[in-house]
Amino acid sequence: MGHNESELSKLRLAVPYYFEQWPRKRWETDAKLMAEAGITLVRMAEFAWSVLEPSRGKYDFSRLDEAMRLFASHNIATILCTPSAAYPPWLHAKHPDIHQVRSNGLLKEYGMRQDACKNHPGYRRAVMKLVRMMATRYGRDERVKAWQIDNELGCHGTARCFCPRCESAFRAWLAGRFEHNINRLNSAWGTAFWSQEYRAFQEVSVPREPADRMGKQGQNPGLLLDFARFSSETNIRFLAEQASIIRKASPRAVITHNLMKGHFDIDYFCLAQELDVVSWDNYPFFELQGEERAPSAFPHAFMRGLKQRNVWVMEQAAGPGGWDYMQPTPEPGRMRVWYFQALARGADLVCFFRWRTARFGIEQYWHGILPHSGIPGSRYGELRQIGTEMRALAAELKETTPEARAAILFDHDSHWSLEFQPQAKEALGVPSLAGCAAQVLSGRGVDFDCIAPNADVSRYALVMAPSLHICSREVAQKLERFVADGGLLVLGPLSGMKDSKNAVVEEPFPGFLSRLAGCTVEEADVFSFVPGCTMRVKLLTGAAVPAQAVAEILAPLTGTLALATYCGRYYSGKAAVTLNHFGKGACLYLGTVFDAAGLSEILLSVLSDRGLGGRALPAAVEVAARTSPSGTSFRFYLNHGSQTLRIDALAPGLELLTGRNITGAITLDALGVAVVKER
Repeated sequence: MGHNESELSKLRLAVPYYFEQWPRKRWETDAKLMAEAGITLVRMAEFAWSVLEPSRGKYDFSRLDEAMRLFASHNIATILCTPSAAYPPWLHAKHPDIHQVRSNGLLKEYGMRQDACKNHPGYRRAVMKLVRMMATRYGRDERVKAWQIDNELGCHGTARCFCPRCESAFRAWLAGRFEHNINRLNSAWGTAFWSQEYRAFQEVSVPREPADRMGKQGQNPGLLLDFARFSSETNIRFLAEQASIIRKASPRAVITHNLMKGHFDIDYFCLAQELDVVSWDNYPFFELQGEERAPSAFPHAFMRGLKQRNVWVMEQAAGPGGWDYMQPTPEPGRMRVWYFQALARGADLVCFFRWRTARFGIEQYWHGILPHSGIPGSRYGELRQIGTEMRALAAELKETTPEARAAILFDHDSHWSLEFQPQAKEALGVPSLAGCAAQVLSGRGVDFDCIAPNADVSRYALVMAPSLHICSREVAQKLERFVADGGLLVLGPLSGMKDSKNAVVEEPFPGFLSRLAGCTVEEADVFSFVPGCTMRVKLLTGAAVPAQAVAEILAPLTGTLALATYCGRYYSGKAAVTLNHFGKGACLYLGTVFDAAGLSEILLSVLSDRGLGGRALPAAVEVAARTSPSGTSFRFYLNHGSQTLRIDALAPGLELLTGRNITGAITLDALGVAVVKER
C-alpha cells in the first residue's frame, strides 16, 4: 500500500487528546506532562466535526492546526482521525431522515455515535467532502504519522440499519450477488418454504422484527445471513471510500481504524484488508470484574490475526470506565500489567484512554490518566514508569512478534448463523467457544494465533475450530490436507451442519467434515432445556467432566476411537468425543461443549503427544513470547494477581527490567512483570 513501514513497528505510547474540549491555556501544560511521561503521539479530531465544519461548507482548521503545532514543539506527533462517527446538529437539521432505523422500526435518535445511516447520500457526501479537505490539508504533513478512519464502526449495535435506503441498497446488493437472477436467490434461500418465492428483487424486504416474535425469530435463515453480510460490507465500503481519498492525497499514509473487542457484526478479516495496521480498543475491566486472573488472550490473538502482524491498541484502559455505572477502579500496578500483556501479545503502539477525564458528556465517569482536576496522580506516575520501561525495551524488542504453532479458527458466517439460530440457551456462540479454547491454550502457556477459514494453516501444528457451523467443501478439503500432512485438528460441536447459503447440508453431520472427523452424528439433544438436567462425560481415564448445552451422539466410523462417552439421558455410553487418525495427523471431534477445565483435561494427552501440552499455570499468571527475526525469544511472565508467586522459567536468560540472570525460578510480585531474553 506504499505506507511508511517504519511507522508500524516502533514501540510507542500515545493518548487521545480532545483539544476541542479543553481551553487553549491548558494545552501547554498537558503537552509538557505527556512529553515527560514518554508520550510521543496524540490521537486527535475523531469527534471534532462541529469544530472543523461549524456550518455547512464552512471549514475552520485553525484550532487543530494550533494544537498540532504545540504538540509538535514537544516532539509529539499526531494520529489524525476522520470525525465521521458523530455528525454536527446542522447536518441533522438539513437531513432529518439521516437516522438509522432499528430492526423494530424505531429511529436511532441523534445524540450519540454512529447515528447516521451509512447509505444516506447526504451523510456520505458531507463525510467525503470533509475527509477530502482534511486529506488535502494534512496529507503530506510530517507531523501526521497515521490516520484513524472513523471511530468504532458498528458500536452500540449500529452495524445494521433497516431504513428504506438500506432496503433499496440491499436489493441491489442481492441482485449483484445472484447475477440478477431471482430464481438463484429462491434456490439458495429455499423460499418454497412458507410460500416465500420472489418474482423480483424489489419484493425482498430487510429482516425486520416480526410482530409475534422477538429479534430475528421466524425469518428466513438465508435472508438473515445475507443481510448480515450486506451490512458488514456497507460499513467496510464506507471505510474504504475514506481510505481511498486519504491515500490519493498521501500515498505513504498509515491508515488504521479502532476495532472493538467482542464485536462481530462486521467481518473484521475483510475490513482489515483496507488497513495498513489493525488497531483495537482494550478494556479488560469489562471482563474481569475484580477477578484475579489473566484477562483473555483471545482478543489480542484475534486482532493480530486479522492481518497476521503486530497491532496497535488505540484505546487501552487506564482508570475505571463507565457511562451510567462505573467499573471497579484498577488498583495501582494494574494499568502496567495490562500494558505488558498487550506488548507481549503483539502490540507495538499502546494509546491509553483517555488523557484527562471529561467534565462533560456521557463519558464523565470514564476515567483517564489524569482526573477531572487535571492534577497528576497515581495513574500518571504509573504511566511514567511504563514509559521508562518501554524505552529500555525498545531496542531489544524491535521487529519482534509473537510466533505460534497453534491457531484458533474464527468464522464470521458461522457466528452469524448461530447468532440467528442459537439452538441452545447458552454456550454455543462462536466467540464464547473460541474464548474457551483460548483460555485452555493460554492457561498452559501455549501461544496461538486466530485465523479465518481461508487462511494458510500449513505453518501450524494445531488448529482448533470451536464451531465451524458453516463449512464449504473447499474449506473441508483444505483441512483434510492439513491433517494428512501431520496437523492436529480439533472440531467443536455443530460443525459442518450448513453450507455457505445457511442451508442445512444433505450429508450426515458433520457434513463435508465427516470423512476427516471419522464419525457421523446420529442425533443431537439440546439437554439444556430439560429442567434440572446435568450432563457429564466420562473419559478413558475414568474421570468425568461436565458437559453443557448440547449433546451430539457420535457414531465413530471404522478405526475411529471414542475418547469419551456420555453419562446420562437415553444415550448414556454413546460417544461424545472421537479421535480419528487421518494420514500423518489426527482430528479430534467434540460432540458437546466443555468448560475450560474439562476441555483442558480432554486435550492434554493429545496435545502432549505432539509437544503442544505446555504446562499448567496459576490462574493469575500469563506467559507469552515475542521472537526476533534472528530467532531470539523474549518471554514475558505476568502476574495478574495480588499475591507474590514463584514459577519456573521456561528457559534461562537475562531479565531485561532488572538486569538479573534467570536460571531457574522467577519470583513475581503482586501485579509483577518479568521480561526474559532467553539464551
